[in-house]
Parts: sequence; structure tokens; C-alpha cells
Amino acid sequence: MSEPLSATQLAGLAGGHGDADTLAVLRGGQLGRRRLLTVAAARAAADQPLVGQSLALLTRAERADPAAVADVLAHPPVTGWARAMLDGTTGPAYLAALAAVAATRAGLTYTLTLPGPVGGVLPLPTVGTATGLPAGPVLLCGEADTLRIDAEGAVGAGLRIGGAAGGGRIGTDGGGVSWWPLRRISLVEGFVVTVDDQDPWRRCYHRPSADRLDDAAAARLSRLTADGWQWLLAHLPAHADALTVLLRSLVPLLPPPSGNAVSATSRDALGAIALSVPADARTLALLLVHELQHTKLGALLDLVPLYRPGGAARYRAPWRLDPRPVGALLQGAYAHLGVAEVWRCRRHEGVTAAFEYAYWREQTTRAARQLAGAAELTAAGRSFVAGMTRTLRDWRDPVDGRVEAVVRDVADAGAVRWGLANLTPDPEGVDRLARAWRQGVPPDAGVPAPTVAPAPASPALRADSGPEAAVRRRLLDAGGPPVSNPSDQAYAAGKLENALAGYRRRLTADPGDVDAWVGLALTARHTGQPAAAGALACRPELVRALNQTLPDADPLAVAEWLGQAVPAGERHPEPGR
Repeated sequence: MSEPLSATQLAGLAGGHGDADTLAVLRGGQLGRRRLLTVAAARAAADQPLVGQSLALLTRAERADPAAVADVLAHPPVTGWARAMLDGTTGPAYLAALAAVAATRAGLTYTLTLPGPVGGVLPLPTVGTATGLPAGPVLLCGEADTLRIDAEGAVGAGLRIGGAAGGGRIGTDGGGVSWWPLRRISLVEGFVVTVDDQDPWRRCYHRPSADRLDDAAAARLSRLTADGWQWLLAHLPAHADALTVLLRSLVPLLPPPSGNAVSATSRDALGAIALSVPADARTLALLLVHELQHTKLGALLDLVPLYRPGGAARYRAPWRLDPRPVGALLQGAYAHLGVAEVWRCRRHEGVTAAFEYAYWREQTTRAARQLAGAAELTAAGRSFVAGMTRTLRDWRDPVDGRVEAVVRDVADAGAVRWGLANLTPDPEGVDRLARAWRQGVPPDAGVPAPTVAPAPASPALRADSGPEAAVRRRLLDAGGPPVSNPSDQAYAAGKLENALAGYRRRLTADPGDVDAWVGLALTARHTGQPAAAGALACRPELVRALNQTLPDADPLAVAEWLGQAVPAGERHPEPGR
């Protein structure tokens, strides 16, 4: 059996894009998966009459018009519904609605009787939602591209859904039934994106989905999407092309309390991108690219295994504080490869854009470096990571030296914070090193490996305290409360000796001061103490534990001494690798 993708196609995806043929394979794989899941879900509940009737109707529609069935089964939430049906946690009404819509598109004549809709709401996937229906059974009747909804006290009249776009309305005899058509955004001829703020199976993200948008919000999302799409066409046409192949719908999310734009994808609804309505079109373009990368990788993983599942959460994702399994790190790295590319296009807009580009290029490079050494990767996975690394290596666009310096500070600080939060040193090793310190002899050549401790999910690193926050605020002239700690102020102002003395005093008073450990690591590097900086960068948890065992010792001296046992080639800010 041949592989679904050639080595050349896999390399194209790994580099960040993928050509039209490759994207068509990914789209076909998702359609095939949904088709198999739908049939399996129906067969698992074949003893229910409505299930058998619905599957038979889908089969008739497939014979009459395969494209009509494919269009309906490409609806992203179908995957989540089918999985729930297989788990026995939902009923057959959604399957009946899918079959009715597909059969109507295929021009079939049929009738299906559904149980009373929950809350009087009946969604018709890819078309819209009827609301205000009475509690009793509902009859779906199809004839000549028209679907009619009949219920006691409410008779549907002429809901026309034939053709590619669908649409129509429901007329009633005054029973209080209303119709919410699915809104659509036409971006280019043949490419229409739906706004899915109705489907019950759209709620599959780590953030809550919004209810149906009002007309003003829907119009704003449509306008921003069209403008963001034009920006992508002008600056990143490869990503625009990929969206035309893989994007089916946008799912509005509730914005977080911060008001910052958020986005998400789900393996249970690939082809949908969930997002809160952002402030501007370029932010929307960034969200689309970020989630497009997740979509491509998720679709690829359904065809080609890139890693062996079941690995422990032990890797550092530079944009998070908790340990991650290899699959999550790969997802994040590939998504941020796209993010870095967007900012690469925007890097000339000003210092903030230049910082964002340099930051995401650096952090994604660090993630790829860890992935390259991950034992869980398959041969295809190693090839994929190598392709990502080549792209990042080619992006050596010059950035202002001040920006590069601050980016390294922020990235190194994140590595130190991660190590202090997640790595647990070997207690016997700490005791052995403490004895060597007291005896005045060099540390052992072999520094014991740490244990990565499980930790609660923490999607983001803090950016409001410590020396890295101070230098970032100084570079970007950002607002917010000023840095209050004198040592952080000194560090940001370039008064390194004052900052170093302040961090040493703080750690003597409180060995648990994480900001001070970060400051000690950064100032050691800037003041020409590579051994101490290396130990603090890649083994901060061991330096802290040893310092706590030796309360009278100078923390910088401990780090310098311990740095003798850390090989120079390992003095990189990737603890836990």
C-alpha cells in the first residue's frame, strides 16, 4: 500500500505550507474520516429505527448526488457528533438532520420523523436552525430541492436548500416558529466560509463558544474576515490558498476578560476555526494562520503518524509554563512557525512588530531543537521537524540589535522559570554535591538528571514581573505599572553590577524568589560568567536546591562552581530536554 503523501509533499508541509495536491490529500482524508465515522456511528445504533432510516436515506443520496453528501459530511462538527454517537452519549436526531439536508440537496423525495427537539430548537447542519418548535415529534419532508418542517401547530412552508449555498426561510401558520439561516462570508468566487454560531456540536473548544451573533457583530466579523483575507492574499498567498482548501467555517468564541483575541481548533472539528472577534483585520489574519497550521497538522496526523502516542508530559513549550507531551509541543511549534511568518511579513512596521517576529522565531527554534531530540518521533516525524528547522534557519532576517537582545532575555528567562517550576533534582545528587562544596573539591563530572514533575495546565508565562518584563517594557515603551523592584530597574537600565548585587541580596534573604533567580541568570551571562550562566540556564532547579542546602553560600558562587560540571555544549536554556 502506497503512502498517502510523498516525501516531497511531507517536506512541503514541514516547511510551513504544502502545495495544492498535498492540501487536497489532507482535505480528502478528513472527508473520508468523517464518512467512516458517520457510518460506524450509525451501525453502532442500527437497532434504532430512525438510525436505519437515516442511513438508508444517506445511501440513496450518495447514489443520486455524491457531491451533495460530501458537502454535508464535510461539515466540521460531524466528527464530534459521530464520536459521541459511538460512545453512546447522544441520540440519532443529528444524523437524521444530516441525512435530510443531504437528500434535499440531491433532489430526493422523502419523509423522516424526528423526536421532539430539545428546547424547541432543530438545527439543520450547513443550513440553519428552526426555533420555537412545539414539544412533539417533527416531520422532515423533502421534495424538489425543498425541505419542509411540519410539527403540530407549526407547518413549514418552502425552506429551499438545494444548490451549493442553501438558504431559504420557514413560513408558519403563526405558531411562533422562526428560522435562523446560517450566515456566509463570500471571500472569492467558489470560496464561501460559514459563520457557525448555531450547531450544537460546535462547542468542542477549551474556550466557550458564543451564542448566535447579532447582526452588527456578524457584519463586523464578515468585514474583518474579508479584509484579513485580502491581507493574506497580498502577503502570504500560500496560506490564503490553503485556507480555500481546508477552511469551512468560523466559530465565534466568547472573548476572555482581558479582551485579547483568542482562537482555537479541535481534532473533533477540523475545518472549523474558532475565534473571538478581534479588533482589526491583521489580527484576524494572524489567528487564521495560527489555526490553519493546527488544522494542517491535525489532518496530517490522521494520515501519517509523526510520533508514538502515550509519551509523558516532559517537554518545555517556550510559550507555556507546564510540561507538555511531544504531540502538544509539535502542535505548538508548527502553529508558531506560521505566527512567526506573519510577523516576518510585518517586521518593518515598527519595533513591536520586529520584536514579535524575533521572539516567535527564537521560541519556535527552541521548540524545534527539543523536538529534534525527542525519542518518541517516528522517521516521518524526524523528517518533519528537520523541515521546520530548515525554514527557521533560512529566516535570518536582520533585526535591530536591541530587539534581539531583549528577545534573548525574555526567552532565557522563560527557560529558567520553567525549570524552577517543573524540574525536581535528585535528592542524593544534591547531597553529594553539597558535600563536595563543603570539602572544597570540584563537583562530580556527572550531574544527575532531574525529574519532570506533573503540573497543572498553564498556557502562558508571566510577563508582568522580573527583569525580562522590565527590559521588554523599556524597549517597547509599553504602558502599565512601572517596575518597582530596584534590581529589575537597574537591569533594564544597563546597571548590571548594581542589578547583580541586588539579586544576590534578594536570594540570600529568600532562596525562593523566582524573579531573583531569573535576574541572576541574565546578569551572569551579561557580566561574563559563562559557567554560572550556563548552570542557571539549563539546571536552575539544581542550583536553587543546592543553595537551599548551603544557606550561607553565595548563590552566584554556587552557580559558578556547579557550572564546572555542566559541559559547555549543554549550556543552553532548554532545561528538561
